[in-house]
Amino acid sequence: MPTYRFGHVRKLIKEGKAVPISKNPFTIRLKYETPDIVQALYGGIDTGRENVGLGVSKEDGEGIYLSDVRTNNKSVKKNMADRAGYRRARRRHDRQNKQRKAVKDGTAIQNGDDDTVRTKHSCKTVKISYPGADEAVTHKIIRGKEGKFNNRKRSDDWLTPSAWQLIRTTMNAVQHMCSIMPISHLSVERVAFDFQKMENTSIRAWQYGKGPLYGFQSYKDYIYTEQAGKCLLCGKPITQYHHIVPQKIGRCDNVSNIAGLCNDCHCRIHGDVAVREQLLELKEGARQRYKVGLLNSVMPKLIELLSDYCEKNGITLTITEGKDTAGTRDRYGIPKDHSTDGYAISLYGRKHIVNPSIPENVFIQRRFKKKSNNNISKVGRREYYFNGRLIAVNRHKAMDQKADSLEEYMAKYAESHDKTECDRHFHELEIRPAKRIYTYHKAGLRVTAHPGDIVSYTKVNKTYGNTKHNVVVAVSARADSEGGHIEYADGKSFKSIYCKPIGSGSVQYVDVKPIDTIIDEIEKSDLTKNAA
Repeated sequence: MPTYRFGHVRKLIKEGKAVPISKNPFTIRLKYETPDIVQALYGGIDTGRENVGLGVSKEDGEGIYLSDVRTNNKSVKKNMADRAGYRRARRRHDRQNKQRKAVKDGTAIQNGDDDTVRTKHSCKTVKISYPGADEAVTHKIIRGKEGKFNNRKRSDDWLTPSAWQLIRTTMNAVQHMCSIMPISHLSVERVAFDFQKMENTSIRAWQYGKGPLYGFQSYKDYIYTEQAGKCLLCGKPITQYHHIVPQKIGRCDNVSNIAGLCNDCHCRIHGDVAVREQLLELKEGARQRYKVGLLNSVMPKLIELLSDYCEKNGITLTITEGKDTAGTRDRYGIPKDHSTDGYAISLYGRKHIVNPSIPENVFIQRRFKKKSNNNISKVGRREYYFNGRLIAVNRHKAMDQKADSLEEYMAKYAESHDKTECDRHFHELEIRPAKRIYTYHKAGLRVTAHPGDIVSYTKVNKTYGNTKHNVVVAVSARADSEGGHIEYADGKSFKSIYCKPIGSGSVQYVDVKPIDTIIDEIEKSDLTKNAA
């Protein structure tokens, strides 16, 4: 049970009758037998995509625990897209190496159709039809491995990786909360959103099956009509349909993220940050307006897992609705926040509450990604040097690249030199190919802890004879020339050689904030949005 008898707690630890097992929140375990003197505690769960609010109250309504769990759910899609990109690049490079070797050894396809490889070199191709494939697969230069189709099947209860991460993060936080407090009742708010009602409050029943593309043959027709056939930037006729938020940072393929542009503006948009920012302002709703669709698919599975957990641990589970939470907030004057919503949900179903009060502090929890098994951290860039000076980066200009590409450099060089001189100069360039940059684990470097580990820091000062000791949560870990550093709150760090991991977990307590500070931040944010 939570207690305010801090002097008694210090005495128990000093006499060896208790041991601390957690620093934040500070928790002890008694080392002697005690009678069953705990009281019933009520927990509340406010599930969200980016934040999960938890609150605990006593029978009389006194709040004793608030927690705000920060998920990294938004990064799941981007991380998976990056991983898929690395995988495709690796397979493409392996295939190209095999093709080059086949041409060199004379084992390339001899009898086939005429074609080009990478739009540059002529080659022979064959087309092979595989079972399950709608169209024949084209093999260039070499016959690749047999294609396999229709060999994957999703189960009926399949959920997206983003949904599963949110479910597991919520379950981890709830299980930890129940492990340090005797929770006897648990309430969770069931989330269900009617998106079309949110967009159009006067929508009729027959209109629910009609999406934004209703009446149009394709999204291009919709965008063309929406912009009256004119470029969103300059007003010229539309020739290109551009994704505002690109795939590498979470592109969504809906009409709110597509803009019609002319050829000139489409070229400018990839090389000028200011033009991209202007387009974002012109195209309202570049990102999806509502990101809560994930919760509609999460709730059934989350409630199922919570039901199983509560049944095994003798906890009473109650399902509430959003209107119940709003009514409780209004009845007791509770400010709106993820954690305070969790406290309001914990009060559900109790009519005789005599002491409604919100705890002074909120425990901030964060979801950490454990060490990755991915080989590649990122892909470097190809660089071109002349007389030791960097003159170009990459063959073609990449997104957000400021330096000239090889294509741009050679175009400028050709303005003052003939073709023979351009060819000679091109072969004088020193090429440093792009490298795959691996994680520090694969590079042979080591650090003592991983993000999310609880780390004990101990350093003895031999000059003054004193010892510094601290226990922190590793927010990040890096390997460097000094032996590595463990970073914790507010960008501070310890040297890895003085750190020892004493615990690990994917959801850890990283900070404690006064509830007044959090409410003030929310109010300031709302004022800023209203002013904008």
